[in-house]
Amino acid sequence: MTPFAAVAVKTVGAAGAAALLSLGLAGGLAQAASNPTPSPSATTKAPATDTRADRRAIARAVFESEADVLGIALKTLRDDLTKGQKVSDLAKDKGMTKEQFETKLIASVKPRLAVLVDHKVITQAQADRVVDRISKGYVPFWDGLRRLAAATT
Repeated sequence: MTPFAAVAVKTVGAAGAAALLSLGLAGGLAQAASNPTPSPSATTKAPATDTRADRRAIARAVFESEADVLGIALKTLRDDLTKGQKVSDLAKDKGMTKEQFETKLIASVKPRLAVLVDHKVITQAQADRVVDRISKGYVPFWDGLRRLAAATT
């Protein structure tokens, strides 16, 4: 390499580094190079300090599935439950028995749980337990919010 080319490479390299530093990117790039594991925000998995993220993800998936089966928005289901409605009443209004609701709920929740398993938010065993519980008759909020509040007090 000629001396002129060496100076040109150093100048361009220094200018690039200065530009990165002024944008605050070099620190992140250096950190990313030294730490190849992705940050928690880059994945669907919660930080290690969140010990119940798996349970919340499962509850969210089941709640979304219940709303889908009932054909209503999440906010509407949440508001109805807060006002004292029961999922059983909402299902009855849609012409569904508990068994029909369970079957549709399982069909709706399985793909959501599969995504959580694929993203390593929950294990396959956890997903299987959720489906098993629903198939045995446990439907969250079937008897409304009071049942859950009474069970925790």
